[in-house]
Amino acid sequence: MTVQEFSNHFDILYNAIATQSAPGIDSYEKSVYLTKAQLEIIKNYYDPASNRKQKGFEGSEKRRADLKELIKSYSTTTVINNSTKIHSSAKFYPVPEDTFLIVNEQVKITSSDCFNGTTINTKPVTYDEFNIQIKNPFKTPDSTVAWRLDISRLNNVKVVEIVSPYNVLGSLEYKIRYLKYPKPIILENLNTAFPGEGLTIDGKFLPQTCELDSHIHDEILDRAVELCLRDYKPQNLESKIQLGSRNE
Repeated sequence: MTVQEFSNHFDILYNAIATQSAPGIDSYEKSVYLTKAQLEIIKNYYDPASNRKQKGFEGSEKRRADLKELIKSYSTTTVINNSTKIHSSAKFYPVPEDTFLIVNEQVKITSSDCFNGTTINTKPVTYDEFNIQIKNPFKTPDSTVAWRLDISRLNNVKVVEIVSPYNVLGSLEYKIRYLKYPKPIILENLNTAFPGEGLTIDGKFLPQTCELDSHIHDEILDRAVELCLRDYKPQNLESKIQLGSRNE
């Protein structure tokens, strides 16, 4: 959809559901709701526990098609030196600033105690899990997996912390396939529409449509209107639309 189509369809859906006393929604507000709805749907697609169909990103061809515009690949052997690492064998590796959700990750290892060039999977663990498991000799990383701590920032760089099961001589090659942050949906030039207010969404103010596949645009619109009405009057949302059973 074009930005004008997004705006017009939002108005149609909103006016069909809202009461006569419902406030008017300007282009900035619509842009905020559309952008928020876009992020919610992506998160729900990624996590099967949060959607009605209980299917994650890899759960259906439609899911992969809807998000294909956001999928990127990246690899690095760069190590960010810092004394705050959680374990003596841990190393920090930078990841792209636009990393939103990691879909798949592996490390390629050069080590004295494995075949050089060995590639193993990487398992994300929380800090609590790490603190418990690292003390248990039966729970430390086995030879088929490395641990990855949550994405954080170090020296103003987005990084992950990798704990390898091997004695790494050189640096690992950390390889990921990830979903990047989607661009915000902005329906018109915010500087022109709201002069002097300095309005932006994710630092952007120029009009841009949704970069996701067009098949998902209607779902984003439905969710955006739901979020808008929820903020306006929750009981109105519950009595007039039943969007709890979502189609994603």
